[in-house]
Amino acid sequence: MPTLSALISAGSVCQSLREKKMFYDSGDTLPGARDILPPAAMPQGPFWCARTQSVSGPDGQLVSADECRPGRSCCETT
Repeated sequence: MPTLSALISAGSVCQSLREKKMFYDSGDTLPGARDILPPAAMPQGPFWCARTQSVSGPDGQLVSADECRPGRSCCETT
């Protein structure tokens, strides 16, 4: 179950895509701790573009893990 950070590192999505969960889910759990939120199969959002600081990319289209992929005119991968 890839995180958005893992997808960015792999070059699967644009490096400017951001998700709220990136800032609070480190993927590490303490021994004996319960998972409060079950991991999702894919990042769920809400998403925004780090380049535009909004929910739309430089091309004016909405951003998401499904849309911000190689082939999109503004997509930059590592």
